[in-house]
Amino acid sequence: MNIAVLGCGLRTPLLIHGLVHSGIEIRNLILYDIKTERARLMASLGSAIASGTSLRVTTEADLASAVKDCSFVISSIRVGDMAARARDERIAVSCGFAGQETTGPAGFAMALRTVPVAVEHARLVQKLAPQAWIINFTNPAGLITQAISQHAGVRVAGICDTPAELFFRIALALREPPSEVACDYFGLNHLGWVPSVRVRGEDVTNRLLDDDWLLRSLYPAPLFSPELIRSLRLMPTEYVFFYYSQQTALANQLQAGATRGEELVRFNESVIGELESALRIGDNEAALQAYRAYLNRRNASYMHLEGAGQSAFAEPEVD
Repeated sequence: MNIAVLGCGLRTPLLIHGLVHSGIEIRNLILYDIKTERARLMASLGSAIASGTSLRVTTEADLASAVKDCSFVISSIRVGDMAARARDERIAVSCGFAGQETTGPAGFAMALRTVPVAVEHARLVQKLAPQAWIINFTNPAGLITQAISQHAGVRVAGICDTPAELFFRIALALREPPSEVACDYFGLNHLGWVPSVRVRGEDVTNRLLDDDWLLRSLYPAPLFSPELIRSLRLMPTEYVFFYYSQQTALANQLQAGATRGEELVRFNESVIGELESALRIGDNEAALQAYRAYLNRRNASYMHLEGAGQSAFAEPEVD
């Protein structure tokens, strides 16, 4: 099986790690990005991740060559790169709205910029790999998947890790294996809620709703008060914060002096340099360590800026 990946941002190694451990028999993983050097960098790191397996990670400089005869095409593009996200979010903030890449004015700007490119890619897939499934991971995922479905005539499924992340955090809060926890869910991508939870068939929804500590532990930052969640009797995904508390998110961004996109520009520039230096001399382990450190710092700061006004680059307070 051949799989093509369109768009090689810094989440690509995570995707490769997941595919390596998926149990799926994949012969070739072909990476494509309009920035060919970035695709090569991700392929080098991906080859280190896939070392000792049968998965072959390669690159193609031509989009048609990348998708031809593939079984799956994973779309994870970012039109305009991270700089465009940062610009969109800054414009939204300057107009009095929280800046966020998949919701609000910045999310709509991203959709307008991305839909034509995503549809063009999908039409090429329909021509060169008509039996392929497009797996859309490009944001805003719902709008992009809908546009591809309506205008490209291909088989497409949209995916988003936001619901699964909430399910995992619920299991973690309950100190139960995720495989033993079943969550009902309704919504789409970044706008969804969990109305009920069961552990090995037993309904534990009230146990969650009655415990302030458990409810607070479901989120990476203080996004929703336990009282709000209990009044709804629904556990929202973290992005609902931008709908329920848009002005709070804006105030926190102003306090931090940045948006998430602006901070990720700084994160990404730093780690790209480290990865290039390590891989240039063939030090795969140093590259993997730099990447793990990047992920840890990025994940540790997730939603802290919007939820608490805490910049990832703020100096720690000293007593």
